[in-house]
Amino acid sequence: MTVTLTAEQEKFIAEQLKDDQYRSADDVIAQSLGMLRAQEEFICSNVAGLRAKIATGMQQIRRGEVVDGKEVSHNLRKKLQSR
Repeated sequence: MTVTLTAEQEKFIAEQLKDDQYRSADDVIAQSLGMLRAQEEFICSNVAGLRAKIATGMQQIRRGEVVDGKEVSHNLRKKLQSR
């Protein structure tokens, strides 16, 4: 199999090799594919629960049970400053 990488992907692989995190480009790609597989398996095994949480969130939005993002950021900053 032949795979064509973008310049950005090649740069990323080179950075991983430079940091001595991997021995070869093959190792970087193998690790990446392993992580992709794990992510896909997680999604497949949790899809029902994830869909239920999304549905709950959508219902809350429709009922107006939401907090503005700016308000959340403001409250978090206040909480951090009080520590």
